[in-house]
Amino acid sequence: MPAHQHRAIARTRPLAAALSCGALSALSFVALADPTDLRLTLAEVDRLALSDQPILASGAANIRALRDQSLAAAQLPDPRLIAGVMQMPVNGGEALSFRDDDFTALSVGVAQEFPRAAKRRLRAAALDQEADGTRLALTELERRIQLNAGSAYLDVVAAAAGAQILERLTAEAERQQAAANINFVAGRSGQPELLAATVDAALTADRGRALRQREQAGRAALARWIGPAAERQVDASLDLPVAPPLAGLLDELPRHPWLAAPATKEKLAATDLQLARAALKPDWRMEIRYDHRLEFPDLVTVMVGIDLPLFPGNRQNRSSAAANARLSAASTEREDRLREATASLMGAYREWQAGRGRLVYYDESVLPPARDRVEATLLAYRSGSGALAGFLDARRSLMEAELMRLDLYVQVARARLQIRYFDTEPELATETEQ
Repeated sequence: MPAHQHRAIARTRPLAAALSCGALSALSFVALADPTDLRLTLAEVDRLALSDQPILASGAANIRALRDQSLAAAQLPDPRLIAGVMQMPVNGGEALSFRDDDFTALSVGVAQEFPRAAKRRLRAAALDQEADGTRLALTELERRIQLNAGSAYLDVVAAAAGAQILERLTAEAERQQAAANINFVAGRSGQPELLAATVDAALTADRGRALRQREQAGRAALARWIGPAAERQVDASLDLPVAPPLAGLLDELPRHPWLAAPATKEKLAATDLQLARAALKPDWRMEIRYDHRLEFPDLVTVMVGIDLPLFPGNRQNRSSAAANARLSAASTEREDRLREATASLMGAYREWQAGRGRLVYYDESVLPPARDRVEATLLAYRSGSGALAGFLDARRSLMEAELMRLDLYVQVARARLQIRYFDTEPELATETEQ
């Protein structure tokens, strides 16, 4: 091989290495900042999203309130103190006298209601079941917050990694523009080649700026979940394990908090039905008074009262019908949620599987020949046997392939996060996806 071709090949290798490094740094999710920086990882996003989240604190407070209400509901009502003046005349010669009328008395007493113990237990159980439902909803909310925060993090990573690819290519495009200008001045090439290199450098630089703009928008969205930490440099080394088998995920899916919540509603509706039926059994109350008369003997009064459910058609029966309707609604809601969750999980799993296969295809069948084409066209251009336009087209094609591979990787990672949301026992595995 002639010496000038050896020198040309040697000059192409740094460019090919730079292009390949640009692709692999984004596509393999290596660090996007200096290793000494305090970088933001996906695991850190998960932790921050749950550590100081006001809506989670609100949910936890609601659970504590329901538990306390349950304890209170199981107790007897507080007794009531009764005091007053009994049967004082207001006209005639004995008007407003405590001594002249033998029925006038100063009365003091205690009244106590006695709801049936079964009703009190059911009311307490209903509040406990409501607390259980709130706890499940809070657990599901935690998973959803992690999913949303992780998705926002992936938006930032994708934009930053893509911008890095374009910034590296912009630097190379500017060098090619300078070389084209030298060749134009020296008369070795025409103005069209110079203009092509100029436009290519400008467009590549603008696409990089657009991705940096997307990165800033993504950081603003991520700040919703993790606050000021969203401004830290991202470390896109995802610690996402290979997904467990789909069959096992589907078998465990009914245990997911989002699906278990309707089951708690069913229990609550069944308890309401029991309460409605128990309302047909009357409660009772007792009142004891001591009446003091100044000039006559004192009196003691004992009163017992009992509820009379004489018209159940518009009260107790209606409550039973409403509880039955809520029971049916909860059962139907659970079935609908199971269908929706099954479809979402299967869709995410198939997207994750297909995407992983496509990533292998990109790594083996798309990117290697694209890089070889850049080397070949650059070699031809520098040896004088090829045009600059051919090299620019090859480099643009490689850039597009790298960005498409990056977008595909982010889609696969996003699908994996969706699978993790539905996994009832998510694990941090040591085997990570590359």
